Amino acid sequence: MKKILFCLFSFSIFGFAFAAAWTINVATDDKVADVERVPPIQTSVQYTFSESGVKNLVTQKNALLQLNCNGTALLQSLWFGASTRKLFSVGIEESWYEYTFDVKNCSLRGNKVDANYAYNKTLTEKEALAFAEAFMKDWFLKDKVFYKLGKAFVLYKNSNGPMYPMIKDSTSNDSNDLSDIEIDTNDAGADIVPEYTSFSIMYPYVINGQEVREQYGSRVGMTLEISADGVMSMNARLLPFKAAKRNSEKLSGDDAVRILKNGWNSPFYAQTTTPIQFAAPQKVLVLFNLRRDNKTYLYLSSGIGLKSDVKQDQRAQQPYTMILSDYKIGNNAQ
Repeated sequence: MKKILFCLFSFSIFGFAFAAAWTINVATDDKVADVERVPPIQTSVQYTFSESGVKNLVTQKNALLQLNCNGTALLQSLWFGASTRKLFSVGIEESWYEYTFDVKNCSLRGNKVDANYAYNKTLTEKEALAFAEAFMKDWFLKDKVFYKLGKAFVLYKNSNGPMYPMIKDSTSNDSNDLSDIEIDTNDAGADIVPEYTSFSIMYPYVINGQEVREQYGSRVGMTLEISADGVMSMNARLLPFKAAKRNSEKLSGDDAVRILKNGWNSPFYAQTTTPIQFAAPQKVLVLFNLRRDNKTYLYLSSGIGLKSDVKQDQRAQQPYTMILSDYKIGNNAQ
């Protein structure tokens, strides 16, 4: 038996090292050759998590659903009759906003008419959340989007300054000794609240108490882009839909651990030599697309979420989270 190392290469991008190699055992007799393949995805970042917790969760109750946009119900809510049920998209202007409903991909995009992004104006987080709350009370959207929504939170705070990696929070050791400065005791002082040019605020989907996550880690829901002049645009990931049960090959516990250690779906993109420590794994729902027969299908599966306390930059307000679907097709691991 002879061994031949075939097609060995490596490269790096975004701080990651990728390598692939195939070892082929070539038989010298009539026996079938034995092929061993080294996984091509490797990362310099070390991920630390409860392997036993992951293995336990991946063997619990699983679910895989194919989502089909309920176009007929949506179009009827937009005052279209049954004869337009094959309409794939439609645009509507309502209350200073232009909405484009994509019935084929089951999503919605809205933009304020003649929106003017005045980046010389700023607003506080409290003001941005107030704009968001007022917008979400608009009756027009209630029956036209998937409305299983949790409490709003800030995704991004945007300013005109640069972004910096946020590996860990820094602490200050500066002295607070002001004994050499005369303080006006008649002035009680006031809080100076940070202001920003714009905010991205999300109302996340929560189904049966579980978070819905994209395959690549981010939360899924309705996202609003807000400036000092109010809500500039919005995006709803899901319109009303119907779901059909599907079956597919599930991950084993060992598969799940191996994929997570390689950061397969959502690796951490900032360079760090410090291991990223995840909290206890939790059950989540994973939304992903699958391309088959020149068509794109939308699926929702059970999965596992690993949360850290690391932020990838100073604008991102949500910590880095790694996501794993319970099914191989949900991880591009067929």
